[in-house]
Amino acid sequence: MSRLTIEIDPDQHRKIKTLATFAGMSLKEFILEKTLSSKSSRAEDATTKLLESPKNAARLRQALDSPDSANRVFESIEDLENALGI
Repeated sequence: MSRLTIEIDPDQHRKIKTLATFAGMSLKEFILEKTLSSKSSRAEDATTKLLESPKNAARLRQALDSPDSANRVFESIEDLENALGI
């Protein structure tokens, strides 16, 4: 077995750890999934996981109820994460 070490700042670590937790994965599982899986299945799985959380669903409803919601489009997971405030 090989070991991989990278240096990231604390904010990057927190964000990756948060996303892994939302996905129900360890950091290792999350990073391997993100780097070695096909993009379409990753986006679909991440969206499903994000929306399964009642807290995130409430945040999304709040974002969609905002005055600019008629023009709101989520073209990526990053767009959705920004709307959810994560």
